[in-house]
Amino acid sequence: MSYTSVSVSARGCILVAVTAVLILYMFDMIRIIGLKRYKAAFYMGSAGTLIAFFLFQVLVMIQQGDVTLPFELPLAIIIPLTGVLFFHALYLEINTIKWRNEHISSMSVKEAFDILPVGLMYYTKDGVPVMVNKTLRDVGMRILKHNITDAHKCIAEFEALGTTSGDQLILKDEEGGVYSMERRDLDFPGLYELVLVDISKEYALTKELESRRDKERVLNARLKTLMDTIEYVTMNRELLQLKTALHDNIGQSILMAKRYLYSPGSVDKKRMLDFWQDNIRHLLSDEPEAWEIPYYVISREAELMGIHLEIAGRLPEEKELIPVVDAAVSASVGNTLKHADGDRVTVSVTESEDNYRIVIKNNGKESPERIVEKGGLKDLRAKVTDVGGSMDISTRPEFTLILELPKKVGGGDAIWHTES
Repeated sequence: MSYTSVSVSARGCILVAVTAVLILYMFDMIRIIGLKRYKAAFYMGSAGTLIAFFLFQVLVMIQQGDVTLPFELPLAIIIPLTGVLFFHALYLEINTIKWRNEHISSMSVKEAFDILPVGLMYYTKDGVPVMVNKTLRDVGMRILKHNITDAHKCIAEFEALGTTSGDQLILKDEEGGVYSMERRDLDFPGLYELVLVDISKEYALTKELESRRDKERVLNARLKTLMDTIEYVTMNRELLQLKTALHDNIGQSILMAKRYLYSPGSVDKKRMLDFWQDNIRHLLSDEPEAWEIPYYVISREAELMGIHLEIAGRLPEEKELIPVVDAAVSASVGNTLKHADGDRVTVSVTESEDNYRIVIKNNGKESPERIVEKGGLKDLRAKVTDVGGSMDISTRPEFTLILELPKKVGGGDAIWHTES
């Protein structure tokens, strides 16, 4: 049975099969040439392609009636030949895939270049991109919203959108990705490299570390303040014990005197008189204890907190004004430690005939332009107002607390005087 003796549909099926074999050979040859396999595979593929192409042309010409052969083409030759060519083309394809997986070619280099997680671009001195991998193209599309066609323009746009960190440029895309960009000069003359590294995880960890460090810094400051005030609390406890002891001694003196009046023989008169003399001497003494001196406690508190307190002038010693000034200095010391992160408080006192002018300043961080009075400052203003004074706060160029206090408050008299 010959090719021309079968039906038109059968001849069409045979022609389609030969066409498919020819296409498979052409695909194989493209892969072989792309991988630069110029030895046996190239010659075998070329021979198979020529045979398939010749068979295809003959069958097409017979189908269209453009040629009449002097002999018949038997199907016993056409069908086996088509099958052999098909399996040969399939063998070439499988062999090419295996060879590509086992050898490094320009195509495999390009594929590896594209799947790198690092964005890479190589460009000339004129800004012409020689090679750009897929990672950099994708990142450029997300950040720049266009393809990379000019290296210099791309770099300029990246620099305009990024922030500098040391020698590197930090870029962010709309999806939350963070990238580090760096340019390098290669040893190859006239060729330059742009590297874009995804540092999203490292950036997030850095931010989390900074946040934790800030929290730890605050906790350390609070802990330091707590530890430093332990001695201050101990001192106050000892002060309370002294006052309690003095109260008990006076009470014992009264009880001894009462017992002596009821039964003179049951009490040692000399011991009772000595006990009374000691208590009276202590009450009438003009020399106060260290803890009784005005502003001693707040001075000691500032020292324990690591704040250097400088006082220029004589602080008020009127009993009505001492709590007010003490509260002002205490608030300034606390704010310096907690908010300004400073270590120095300066108190300047000037006097007129009727008033004290007290200016308190501190160092450290710059204060906000507007301060909301709450807590200590709010209570301090109430105390200043109660004694008939005024309070003013200034934040520029540095935090300044100004108190105007009257010397005479409700006819109160001054207590003991100390030299500053």
